[in-house]
Parts: sequence; structure tokens; C-alpha cells
Amino acid sequence: MRPIRLTMTAFGPYAGTEVVEFTAALDAGIFGIYGETGAGKTTIFDGISFALFGQSSGAERSAEDMVCHHAHATDITKVELVFDLGDERYVVQRVPKQQRAALRGSGTTTEPHQAYLFRSTGMPLAEIAGDNLGDIVAEKQVNRVDPEIEALLGYNAAQFRQIVLLPQGDFRKILTAPSDERSPILKRLFDVQLYERFADRIKRDAADIYRQINDERVRRDTHLGDLSEEQLADEIRSMGEEVSALETTVKAETETLVQCQKALSAGEGLAEKFEARGAAETEKATLESASEAVEETKSRLAKARAAQTVLVAESAMRAAGEEAGAAQTRHATAKVSLSSAQSALSVAQEALNRTEQQKDNRDAAHARVLELQRFEQTLGQSHTLLADLEAARSKTKAAVAEQATAERNRTNAEQSLTTLRNLQKEHPAHVRALQEVGNVLAAVEHEAEALGRFETAKSRRDLQAGEVDRLQTEYERRSTHLEVCKNALERAEQDLTEIQALHVARKLLPGEPCPACGSLDHPNPATGDPERRGRHDQFEQASREFRSAERDEIEAKTALAAARASLTERQTELDALDRPERDRKSFDPVLAEARDRRIALEADARFVDLESKIAMAETAAGETTSHHERARQDVSEARDAETRAQTSYDTLLRDVPENWRQGGALASALSAAVSARGELVAAHETATNGEKAAAVALSAAEQGVTSAVAEVDRTAQAFTKAQAEFTERLGTAGLDEAGFKVAKADVAQSDALEEQINSFNERVAANKAQLARLANEISNRSPPDVEALTAAKESAQTKLETSQQTHIRLQRDLEAKFETQRKVAALSIRIAALEAEYGPVGGLADLVNGNNERKVRLPDFAIAAMFDEVLVAANQRLGPMTGGRYQLLRPEDAVGGRQKRGLDIAVFDANTEKSRPTKTLSGGEGFQASLALALGLSDVVQQNSGGIKLDAIFIDEGFGTLDEDTLNTALETLYELTNDKRSVGLISHTEQVKSMITDGFDIEVTPSGSHIHTRRSAA
Repeated sequence: MRPIRLTMTAFGPYAGTEVVEFTAALDAGIFGIYGETGAGKTTIFDGISFALFGQSSGAERSAEDMVCHHAHATDITKVELVFDLGDERYVVQRVPKQQRAALRGSGTTTEPHQAYLFRSTGMPLAEIAGDNLGDIVAEKQVNRVDPEIEALLGYNAAQFRQIVLLPQGDFRKILTAPSDERSPILKRLFDVQLYERFADRIKRDAADIYRQINDERVRRDTHLGDLSEEQLADEIRSMGEEVSALETTVKAETETLVQCQKALSAGEGLAEKFEARGAAETEKATLESASEAVEETKSRLAKARAAQTVLVAESAMRAAGEEAGAAQTRHATAKVSLSSAQSALSVAQEALNRTEQQKDNRDAAHARVLELQRFEQTLGQSHTLLADLEAARSKTKAAVAEQATAERNRTNAEQSLTTLRNLQKEHPAHVRALQEVGNVLAAVEHEAEALGRFETAKSRRDLQAGEVDRLQTEYERRSTHLEVCKNALERAEQDLTEIQALHVARKLLPGEPCPACGSLDHPNPATGDPERRGRHDQFEQASREFRSAERDEIEAKTALAAARASLTERQTELDALDRPERDRKSFDPVLAEARDRRIALEADARFVDLESKIAMAETAAGETTSHHERARQDVSEARDAETRAQTSYDTLLRDVPENWRQGGALASALSAAVSARGELVAAHETATNGEKAAAVALSAAEQGVTSAVAEVDRTAQAFTKAQAEFTERLGTAGLDEAGFKVAKADVAQSDALEEQINSFNERVAANKAQLARLANEISNRSPPDVEALTAAKESAQTKLETSQQTHIRLQRDLEAKFETQRKVAALSIRIAALEAEYGPVGGLADLVNGNNERKVRLPDFAIAAMFDEVLVAANQRLGPMTGGRYQLLRPEDAVGGRQKRGLDIAVFDANTEKSRPTKTLSGGEGFQASLALALGLSDVVQQNSGGIKLDAIFIDEGFGTLDEDTLNTALETLYELTNDKRSVGLISHTEQVKSMITDGFDIEVTPSGSHIHTRRSAA
């Protein structure tokens, strides 16, 4: 990978846009990046790393931390890298997550992390700009761009940091650091997180399986309670036998209950028959006493049937009488109607004569209506002209109002333009104020960062000090507890020894050898009470408690030592920081004031797009002037149109009297004339129609009287005939009129009376049949003792229920025992399976976590293996640098009779043919060794990544402490790297290196941010 051009905007200390073109520097072979401490030298490499992987070069700062604090709130942090891979050229752009000023309104909004990758092969560098970046490969979404870049490069961010930015300073620390500090550095350099995660995962898996085994054992013991599996089986067998015996008892008691229930049912049936016979005899007496009333009912029914035959004749006679009366009434009404018709005809003839005499008045009223209607038509035609006139007046009024509005708009536009031009004069002062407050705020925020780092370090130191105090107290408590457990163990061991001696002494026989020592003499056998029990259990319990307390004490001691080491480290971090001149209480108001001032200036929207506002205001002023002139012309034209409309309207109305033109006077007069004409015509028509109607009504009245006389005669004859028919029917039925009236009341109840009689007869027959049946069924038997039979049945049922409940309870308990036995068996199988699974996993967990012969964890083993590879590659560099004098190696230590190599490093000196610690190397020799290690790491990582070809590497730190000869030797080594067409960039702030390597870049620090300048070789 060969970087071609790096463009950084608002990135790190660079407030503006800085462009770094590497082509000339790479062609020079070796170049430098120079600047003061904190100027932003390493930030150039951060830019390359961030563009490719979205991470800083040290992986210690997040992408959000790279946003420049010098930049304006509207500036967007962005990095662009043009790089070559063989014959291919690519462009990657990346925007970190950041807060920016909102495009609309005030406040800020969040810009998400975005990345873009383009293929620009064949495009000249000068043409790669703006939107012309080549063909898109992946865009916007980081999770799409990152895999594409890693696939192209062949390595990830961690490997990039190992092989491109050589950590020469870290390897310098490795040469001089103690063993316990060397391991963390190597872990960071070699990236053994995969092995760490694997060891932790295996350890967690083994712990999970072991915990499951313990959990399953607890569950199994919980199910068993105080029983063993054999005792549980014995209980199940005993309970099964008891259940079988109860089943036999229940069967016998069930048969007894069935016999008792049958006897009780037979007795209850016989008792019910005795009760039914008594009730039937009572019913028989009741029926005999009601026989007289039933005979009376039969007589009433016979008379009702006879009266029913006369009802039709009675109804016909009543209807004939009503019709004769109605005929008489209609005859009287017809005579009255005839008299009224004669009078009405006379009155109608007189009214017709009067209207015939008013014909001249009707003609005059009609002529008046025609005249007024002609005037109304003329006024109707004038309405259109009046509407035109009103419309013309409205247009004139609107034009005058529009002219006034245009005048106001022109005045307002001219005033707005004047205001903006005045504001344009104030804009330079606003820009200067914004720059000044930005500089002040940058300085204050820099001080805030230093104060924050100091406060964080102090807080971390104080928290760690509190943790050390807590762990010290915990360690002292556990130490005291360990001493107590130790004393208890010694007492339990002494008691156990004594009781064992007593048991041995009881078995001693004269002349027989002692089972403990084999001696035939027993001069002083132990004495005491040998029956005291539980000594062994007490000893075992004390041993477990002691071992647990011992582990707790060691853990507390280890934790305390680690906490003290962390406290020392945090105190060192705190001491390395400069103490702020101001505390937080006095500093926060200053910071808040600076921020408020910048926010207030940035929030001043008056200067936003000021030039465009002025241009718009000038355009608006011209437009309002033109609009005012058009409005003035519109007023003149509207007034001319209004005059023409008024003339047309007056000409049309000159024949219409003035008093009928307004207020609806003409409409009222026309309405009155039409009404008067209508009244005269209606009166004549009414009189004519009335005379005709009266003549017709008189003829109809005369015909009605004739018809009424004939109807009276007909209805009188029909009524006489109906009376004779009714009298004849009464005689046939054997009833007089009084008896008919009484019997007629029972006609409606005939069916009910007949039902009463039939029901009585049915009851008598049923009672007789029931008495005969019961006499046959009871025969000569005596009433049964139902109470005795009930008591016997209830006694048998009670015994059966008691036996059944006992059987159910035992059966339920037995099923519960079976379920427990099943669960225990399943848990035993589960425990066996887990123990089988734990065997290899637990063994592997012990192996990779240091519980092995060498006491080496897998990550440490991986570090050692990688370290050996790096040493081999480093010696290939160190030999030529030192004229073949030095070689780096890991010394072997004898541990427990075995040779063991740790992470210590030594140097073999060919002059003395002996190994010695690397800390004995001089400053120049130490730099050579650390540089060789850094180059060795780069070579190994490249080889392990598939032989990646790197076109450029960067080396940071260490050149400022070298003498001239050592520096020349180091530079010769670096120049040798350029023979493989590999460029080397040195990051330094010393004048010595700058004078020797003239190609590269200078970084200038200013109050508003840093700037990058390209250096050119003096040659």
C-alpha cells in the first residue's frame, strides 16, 4: 500500500483543510515529519489509519476524539486518502460521528459515521477532486466499506499499526522493563486477544459444566431428602404391598354396601305404596262429597246449550230494529237538506247579478297591471347595467387600495435595503469578534482538557486508595479468620489422634505386637473415654474450613498487592501531570463565559447569507417600484370605466318615474294592482260557480228525500218479521225470555263446564283403579322399618369411604415416590453425562489457564512463540547494525530440575561470548536493539499476513537521544530498507534529525490550529 495524498478537514489539531502529498517524499526514500510536541505529527498517521479503518493509529482515541476543537461549528470533520495498490488506485473518504450546527434553525445535530471507497485506476491525481473520485466500490455504510478495504489490503487495523507505524518506543521499554511490566507491553504489541478469549471461554465453559454438576447434585439430594436411593426403593416396595391389601378390603366393603342399598331401596318402595293407598282413600271421600255440585253443573250446561240455539234469532231482531231507527233519522236529515238547498240557490243568484255589474272595474284594473309590468321590465334590464356600474366602482376602489399598498411596499423595501447595507458595514467587525472568541475558547478548552485529565487521574488515584484501604481491612479480617481456623484444625487433629490411640490401646494384648508400631512391649498405653464420636467428622470439617480460609487469605493478599500496584501506577500518572493553575470552581465560569460568547456570536443570524439578502433586497426594491407605477395606471383606467357605466345606466331609466326606481316602490304597486285585478276576477268567477253549485245541490236534496221515504217503509217491515222469528225460537228451546237471559250468560262457559264434569268423572275412575292396584301389590304385607335399613346402609358406606380415602392417599404417596425415583434416576444420568463432558473440558481449561507442569497460560505461550519469531527477525537486522557483535535471545532458567524460558530478554555479546541483561546496553546500542525489534515485528507480521508488500513505513520516537555515530548507523539501516523500494518516514521533533533528513513535512502550530508545509531537499 502506497499513500499518495491525504486530505484532512477539521481533524485533530488541524482546523482547516490540510493536504499532504506523499509522492515526492516517498520518491526520496526516507523523509521526516517534524514539529513541536503536540503539533500533530502522529496525527498524519492517525489520518491514514482513520481513513482506512476508522481508528486512530494508537487505538487509544475514538473517532469522535479526532474532531478538531479549533474548527467552526459548521465545519464537518472529514478525511480523504488516495492510495495505490500495485497498479490499482483507490480513494477512501471517511466522516466520523460528530456534532455539527443544524442546517435549519439553531442548535446542533448528530452527523453519523460514514465511509466511501472508490476505484480511480488510470486517473491522474490532479483530476481526483470534488465529485470526480472514480467508480464507487462501497458507500456510506461503514459495515460495507471496512470489509472491502481489509480484503484489498490483506490486513486489519491492529496489523496495520504493527507493520506500518513501528512501535520502536515500546520495544525500548521491553529492553529495560522488569518482567512483570514486559508482559502487558508484549500483549499490546502481539495482539493475543484471540488466545485470551479462547482461554477465558474454555474456563467459563468448564466452570459452567462444574456448576451444572453441583446444581444437579443439589437437586438430586433435595428430591431424596434424608433417604438413599436404596431406602427410597424399599419404601416404594412396602407401600405397594399396603396398597394391594387395601384394594382387597375396598372390594369386600363395596359388595356389602351394594346389598344394603338394595334392601333400603325395596323397603322405601313398599313404604311409598302404603302412603299412596292412604292418599287414595282420602281422595275417594273427597270425590263422593262433591257429587251434588257436579249434578248442578250438568243442569246449567243443558240450559246453556238450549239458549245457544236462540242467539242467532235474537241477533237478527236487534239488527233489524237498529236499521229501522237509522232509516227514520236519514229521512229527517234529507228534509232539512232540501230546505237549505233552496235558500242557498236564492243567495247565489243575487251574488252573480252583483258581479255582472262590475265589468268596467275589471277592465281598468287589467290595463293598470300591463302598464306597471312594462316599467318592471325596464328596471330589470337596468339591473345588469347597475351591476356593471357597481363592479366598475369596486375596481376603482380596489385599484386605489392597491396603489396605497404598492406605495407602502416600495417604502418598506427601500428601508430594508438601507438596513442590510448598514449591516454589511458591520460584518467585518463581527468576523473579527468570532475569530477572537474562537481563539480564546480554544485556549480555555485546552486548559479544560488538562484540568479534566488531572481531575480524572486524581479521582482514579483516590478511588484506588479507598479500594486499597478496603482490601487491607478485608485481608486483615481473612488473616484473623485463617488463624482461628488453623487453631481449630490443630485442636481437631489432636483430638482425632487421641481417640485413634485409645482405639489402638483397647486392642493391645500382652505379648502381641502393637498394630501401630509393631512393638511387643506396651509400657504406657493411652487411657480415656474411647466412645466419644464425631472426632473424624470434626477434623474433616476443620480441614475444609482451614483450606477455604487459606484460599480466601491468599486471594485477599493477591488482590491487595494488585491494588497497591495499581495505586502506585495511578499516583505516577497523577504526578506526571501538571497541576492546573485554577480549580474547577474558578475555571468553569470562565469556560462557560467563553462558550456562551461564541454561541451568542454564532447564533447571530443577521450576517448569514448577507450578500444574497442584499441582492434579494435590491431586486425587491426594483420590483416594488415597478408595481407602484402599474398600480397608478390601473387607478386611471378604472375611473374611466366607471364613468362609461354610469352614463349607460342613466339613459335606460329616463322613462321610469323617479319614485318607482328605488326601494321596491314599483314592485309594491304592481303587486297591489295584480291583487286588485285578481280580487275582481275571482269574485265574478266565485259567484258564477256558486250559482251553478247551488242548483246542483237543490236537485240532489230533492232526490234524497224521495229515497229516504222508501227506506223507512222497507226497514219497518223487516223488524216486524225478525220479532216473530225470535218468539218462535224461544218456544222451540223451552225457554221464556227471563230463563233465556239467565242461560245466555252460561253459553260462553259451556266448554269450561263440560271440562269440569269430564275431569270429575276421570278422577273417580282413576281413584278406583289406583285402590285396586295398591290392594293387589301390598297384599297382606306389613309396613317396613326404613330407618333401620338407612342406618345399615350409611354404616357400610362410611366404612367403604374410609378405606377408599386411605387407599387414595397411599396410592398418591406411592406415585409421588415413583416420580421422585424417576427424577433421581434422570438426574443421576444427567450428572454422569456432565461429569463425562467435564473431563476433557476441565482438563483443557486447566491446561490453557496455567494449571500445567510449566505453569504457563496459553496467551503467555503464544506471546513467547511470537516473541521468538520476532527475535529471529530482529537479529537479522541487529547483526549488521552492530557489526555482528550483538544477538537478542530469551535466557533459560532452571525451575524444579527443568529448563524454562520466560519473557525475559538478554543480549549475547560476541566480544565476550557471554549473555548479559539488555539494560546494560548503552543508549545508542539500546536504540539499535529496539529498532531491530520494531523492524522484526513488522517483518513477522507481514510474513504471517501472506507476504504483504509495504511501500512505506513510519517510525516514531527515539531519535532525539542518539549521538551522531549511532544516528548515522540507524539511518544507514533505514536506507537499506529503501533498497526494496520501501519508503521510511521518521516522526521527530529534533533539529539533529531535521538537518540530516531534509525531505518531508514541517508542522506549524498557530492559535487557530496547526498547518502542514512540504519540505524540499536542499540538493
